[in-house]
Amino acid sequence: MSFKQKENRILTTLKKGEVPLGMQFNTGDPSLVEILGYTGFDFYMLCLEHGHMGIERIEHCVRAADAAGITTIVRVPENDPSIIRHCIEAGAQGIVIPHIKTREDAKKAVASVRYPPEGECGICPAIRAAQYSIADWNEYLEQAKRQNMVILLLEDKEAIENAEEIFAELKPGLDAAGLARGDLSQSITLPGEKVTWNHPYIEKAFEKVMAISKRTGIPLMDMPRPEHTPECAKKVLESGVKIILYSVDQLLFYQMCQDIVEGIKGKTVKGSESVQ
Repeated sequence: MSFKQKENRILTTLKKGEVPLGMQFNTGDPSLVEILGYTGFDFYMLCLEHGHMGIERIEHCVRAADAAGITTIVRVPENDPSIIRHCIEAGAQGIVIPHIKTREDAKKAVASVRYPPEGECGICPAIRAAQYSIADWNEYLEQAKRQNMVILLLEDKEAIENAEEIFAELKPGLDAAGLARGDLSQSITLPGEKVTWNHPYIEKAFEKVMAISKRTGIPLMDMPRPEHTPECAKKVLESGVKIILYSVDQLLFYQMCQDIVEGIKGKTVKGSESVQ
């Protein structure tokens, strides 16, 4: 049986000049992945950094995604080649790597996602992504080369300082980057101060990263701000962002529950702001 090619809807949507729409998943429930696909989302980001799940759960989510026609990207907890390889082998078509601070960090991340000779990802035909077939291994490699994205997160002051060098390691037409405002805001908060999500430094950092994004053709992924609403998402798109990660499954459920309680009991609980 010949290898069945799989579409990366993020890349397909970008090539059409449209906006890939995704959701961050911390819970890792395959049925919710299916619902996203059936309702028209292009991708979801399975978060291993803040969610708690093993490789078996990742494979179940990717199976559900494949069935529902939605693309899986995974945010790994750290820039670790072994963890990245496990996610690639499970069938993820994009790896989001947090806390990329230097060009060396970026090179390590890219090498971990790419197969030789472009990178150093270890090979094995007996994996889900290759459909467990040694006969179709070359076809799988071609798909991985065209479809597997590297998405680097800049969320430290050092990363902003080295943004030009970090972007230089990414491939236009394939890879992407993101400015993680939550960690960046926390990193500049002094002892005794409260976190300021819209600190002037954050906006300057965004402007710098966006300018590099436009110049290099490497799209930027971001969340709506200051709230997770379609209106705020449109404003973010107007700023030049090309990929929307709309919200987090748990935050949306929280907001829905809060609205129900407020609507029936008249009690209001403070909601959550937009962070990545």
